[in-house]
Amino acid sequence: MKNFFVVLLIAPVLGFGQGEQRYADGTANDQDGNAFEWINYGTQDWAIENAEVVTYRDGTVIPQVTDDTEWSNLTKGAWCYYDNDPTKGKLYNGYAVMGIHDNDESTPNKEFAPNGWHVPSEAEWITFENYLIANGYNYDATTSENKIGKAMASTTGWKIPLDSDSSTEEGAVGNDQSLNNKSGFNAFPEGLRDNNNGSFKWEGYWLDFWSSTVDLGIAAAIRTLRHNRSGLRYDSYTYFWFEHGFSVRFIKDASTASTKDYSNAIIIYPNPTKSIVTIQGGKQYDIEVYDMAGNKVMALTGNTIDMSHLSSATYIVKALDKVENEEVSYKVVKN
Repeated sequence: MKNFFVVLLIAPVLGFGQGEQRYADGTANDQDGNAFEWINYGTQDWAIENAEVVTYRDGTVIPQVTDDTEWSNLTKGAWCYYDNDPTKGKLYNGYAVMGIHDNDESTPNKEFAPNGWHVPSEAEWITFENYLIANGYNYDATTSENKIGKAMASTTGWKIPLDSDSSTEEGAVGNDQSLNNKSGFNAFPEGLRDNNNGSFKWEGYWLDFWSSTVDLGIAAAIRTLRHNRSGLRYDSYTYFWFEHGFSVRFIKDASTASTKDYSNAIIIYPNPTKSIVTIQGGKQYDIEVYDMAGNKVMALTGNTIDMSHLSSATYIVKALDKVENEEVSYKVVKN
């Protein structure tokens, strides 16, 4: 198993409280050399830009398909620009996301995402959703129910719901767009490409993201934002056929995420623990403790943490030294 060590961030580190404005924590590159920004949300690092790749990880080309009929009849990976307009975002069919690059069932699938990243599963989307809700990113700052759409959506591009639309929810993404994107996720309404006839639909109204969670090998779960809705949600269907064209976001592999496994580090002890852990060195830290779903369960100042009241589980401890502008992170096991 890989040994990890404590990372000291020598650049100034900002501690984010509930619902505070988020900005990029770093950048990465895909296999085609495109740079994209990412943000850490609790235990996860998410790309905050849509995928732009035109090859699989091994360099195999993903074909661009512009013809509507050809698109609707595809049985292997492809991509397109919305409206076949290069100034707009890329959409991918589910075959591309799953790495199905030919029609030979005996051929192994390829990797769609760059090294160190992958297409998020539905379970990872749920973890992300729960983190935003628990940390106050609902439009009304509550920490229950799913009303995180505005915090995820871009500040431009969304259609304003009609006053006569009875389905418009309070806190709809399309209203008051200057208040959008507090989470920094910057979800722009790219629209989609239909599976039946290859037509383009719903630019400005809808945004759909593929997941890697597959049903029967021919459909995948998606996550959706709508201009007249307040939450991140499933559409009316849980799974969509691979022939659809949707957007994609990457999430960093757990082994390379910015919150790493520090359980072997000697700077915090004892680990595992039944009650109190101490950060070695006597410094005073602003400490936050998160569960593995990204929910903040403790906040305190000092260098000791009494975890006796917490359930037996693994937790992430983040400790910020404001004097030195250094942050350390640990994975701590509570027995």
